[in-house]
Amino acid sequence: MEKQPTMSPARSKSSSKATPAANRQTRSKSAPTPVPTYHHGDLRNALIVEGRRLLETLGAHELSLRHVARSVGVSIAAPSHHFDGKEGLLAAIAAEGFRELAVLRREIVAGTTDPLNRLYRMMECYVRFAEREKGLFNLMVGPRILERDTYEGLTAAATVSFDLFADAVCDYARSQGWQAKDLELVVHAAWSVEHGLATLILAERIPRYGRSKINVAQVIDFSLAMLMSALAAGPTNLGRTARLMRSGA
Repeated sequence: MEKQPTMSPARSKSSSKATPAANRQTRSKSAPTPVPTYHHGDLRNALIVEGRRLLETLGAHELSLRHVARSVGVSIAAPSHHFDGKEGLLAAIAAEGFRELAVLRREIVAGTTDPLNRLYRMMECYVRFAEREKGLFNLMVGPRILERDTYEGLTAAATVSFDLFADAVCDYARSQGWQAKDLELVVHAAWSVEHGLATLILAERIPRYGRSKINVAQVIDFSLAMLMSALAAGPTNLGRTARLMRSGA
């Protein structure tokens, strides 16, 4: 009887065992697509950046941690490791806005030596920032963050930005003869002008309905020039105007 051919041990081994290339191919087919991850320390910033982007499209009311987490590609629970709820995220986004505004204001300080021009550019910068970053600006200055004083990063960033503005106001006021006792009033009057312009423009209240059409850029320049003119007139003229205003003469 003819014997059946037998496999050699080497051939049997190669036949029963897949090649390394085949193993790699099998693994590549079965391996799941990796989910983007963030290294430690990056996720917080990624959530702030994405939250700010969504803020402009959804608004602060509709924005949620769930929206931001899904958009970034992390679990819904992940933001809770970095923020105290939705308000904590909003406070962090607002703080970033104030830091950006402060950077712009520092550039103005570094690039100008004339006190009048510095103050004009400082106030114009605030109004233009509001126009450019409408959703962010409304979050920064609006009532959405109820307990803003509890967020140290937010209050610190807002203070730095405001102090740059206040210093510019005081520098020009002092150059026009205003005394230290008047400076806080001067600062708040100037703040009322820049903030009033910004909020009226964002609310689309300029020009006033039913009034003749005017150019918004012209309103900004005219309003700031009026303030500068009042400061240039000095405290003596202010006192005289105030007396006439109260007496009705």
